[in-house]
Amino acid sequence: MKANIKLRIQNPLLKTYLQALLKEEKDVLLLRDESYDERADICLFELNNDDDIRYLKNMESTSLRSRMLAILSSNDLSLVAQSLEQQIAGVMMDNASEEELLFAIEYSIKGNKYIAPSISLQFITKLGSLGSSTLFSSKMELLNQKERDVLELIMSGHANREIAYQLFTTKRKIEEIRKSIMKKIDVDNNFSLTAFYINQELYHKDHLSTT
Repeated sequence: MKANIKLRIQNPLLKTYLQALLKEEKDVLLLRDESYDERADICLFELNNDDDIRYLKNMESTSLRSRMLAILSSNDLSLVAQSLEQQIAGVMMDNASEEELLFAIEYSIKGNKYIAPSISLQFITKLGSLGSSTLFSSKMELLNQKERDVLELIMSGHANREIAYQLFTTKRKIEEIRKSIMKKIDVDNNFSLTAFYINQELYHKDHLSTT
């Protein structure tokens, strides 16, 4: 992963952790605090309160906002919704694993919007209505048993490395399976993948209650 990364992090412990992690990554250049945000491929910033939302809104450049990857320290879904309205690169929790953090950065640099599965799950549950469960359940039939097992573990919060260990395979193989799942059910981001899974769970419960 080749990238210029800037940290807009106030929490000293979180900032030190991120600095140590990213300095170990080959081809990652950590920009100085005083450098212009425009030089960064991705800017990691804390999302804690309404002041951070105002900071995003005051950005004149949409292109710059699209390179902001928020790190959330609380479960305030209103902040998540407001930040996503500003077309930022994505949102993740401050307790994310090293693997998830690096994946989110690389995923966002490629122009994708990253939303942590744990946040997606809370967000969708909060919203309640997810549309037709029957539609989603029919797509579930496209997945083989291995893909269903991997999907279940992903939605349980396991990283690819952990899933590979449990299924006696490699991390690369799990990444390939994940791509296959998303292609078969026709989704292109974590938010949609989580929505698919939740709908499938709802369909399954509804089906059991009517039989």
